[in-house]
Amino acid sequence: MVAKVVPAHDGVETKDLDAVPNRDVDILFVIDNSGSMAEEQSSLRANFGKFMDVLATIEGGMPNVHIGVVTSSMGQSASDGTGSAAFGAGCAGAGDDGVMRMAPNISGRFIIDEESAGGARTRNYAGSLADAFSALADVGTAGCGIEQHLAATKRALTNTTNAGFLREHAKLAVIFIADEDDCSLAHKALFEGATDGTIVNFRCTSAGIECDGSDDLETPGLRTECHPKADSQYLHDVDGYVDFLRGLKADPSRDVIVAGIVGDPDPVEITKDNAGHSLLKPSCQYSGQFAYPAVRTADFLSQFELSVRETICGADLSDALVQIGALLKRGFGDPCFESVLADLDPDTAGLQPDCAVSDVQVRPDGNAGLEYVIPPCSLGANTPCWRVELDEAKCFYTPTKLKLVVDRGGVIPPSDIHLRASCVTADGDAGPVI
Repeated sequence: MVAKVVPAHDGVETKDLDAVPNRDVDILFVIDNSGSMAEEQSSLRANFGKFMDVLATIEGGMPNVHIGVVTSSMGQSASDGTGSAAFGAGCAGAGDDGVMRMAPNISGRFIIDEESAGGARTRNYAGSLADAFSALADVGTAGCGIEQHLAATKRALTNTTNAGFLREHAKLAVIFIADEDDCSLAHKALFEGATDGTIVNFRCTSAGIECDGSDDLETPGLRTECHPKADSQYLHDVDGYVDFLRGLKADPSRDVIVAGIVGDPDPVEITKDNAGHSLLKPSCQYSGQFAYPAVRTADFLSQFELSVRETICGADLSDALVQIGALLKRGFGDPCFESVLADLDPDTAGLQPDCAVSDVQVRPDGNAGLEYVIPPCSLGANTPCWRVELDEAKCFYTPTKLKLVVDRGGVIPPSDIHLRASCVTADGDAGPVI
């Protein structure tokens, strides 16, 4: 319980950290490789290092990673078979079929970078990790313009060609990079009867979402309250993909992490072209490019406890990748504080934070068992004790640069112990005082 404090405060920042964290994570990038994605792919490759810089600040250093890359191009593959309508080479057959990409400098279909006995790292690539990822992520722009982000994810994680990527006890992170919404097919008939991409793309919209409590998306105008359509004529329900991903882990609330750099999900506006065809207008324009409302993708992301959605509207993905890296770090247990902490005694030099910190045993059924209250180190307590300190290197991506430290005197706690902390936060956005 948080003690009463003198300074005004507007909340509490809480943390639930594994005392002995799982350091394994399988990271799947699902990249849109349609014709409009060249600049965004370039920015992804250029800024991947910033994403990994955050992961490198995890306690103990870089986690043990598998990193795979697939595209959203699934051709005309659907649950009822693979269509053969004339729609261009990019949409022929099953497209890339969720097969993870390979590169000359990587041995296998995904990157492996793991700590081995003695602290050395085992790697299956030559050169730097950034170079290896860049080679995988150079997916080009010849893929199908009907992007099946969610279907490609499921296919990638079930395709036996990618065997070995998923580890049973590792965390799983899925990251989408796309400028159009998901159009994962239940029925190949989406492509039939039309060779015009305008018509087929709008079928993804009209069959994939509904707005204003109505499925009328033909009449031009702005729409509100848009969400995925259930029982679509052509598309799979989003919820089925949520259930699939959750079902891969025993504790999806802690071990499944999803993120997207996608088009803003609103505004949603319908217009007509010169031929009278209905069109979905972009939700943003940037540098001569467009991104479209990611209604289905945003809904998918929102259904996970560990999730973040960043905008692709701007082409520069650097900040978005830092934020996604921070999300993954929170999945491991992030001791860094996002909020300014209240100071119990502003007249005394340094920050006097108000935190309640405990070691809690978590039973196999998920319920809390024994609890041991950890005192602050400032009281001269024996170990374990806690303190808050400035760490600009490991908390560089946060506004405060502060982190919680528990001094255990070299003792490693049992694996069923969680460190739980609640710290009172302050009004305003002043920097830390340490």
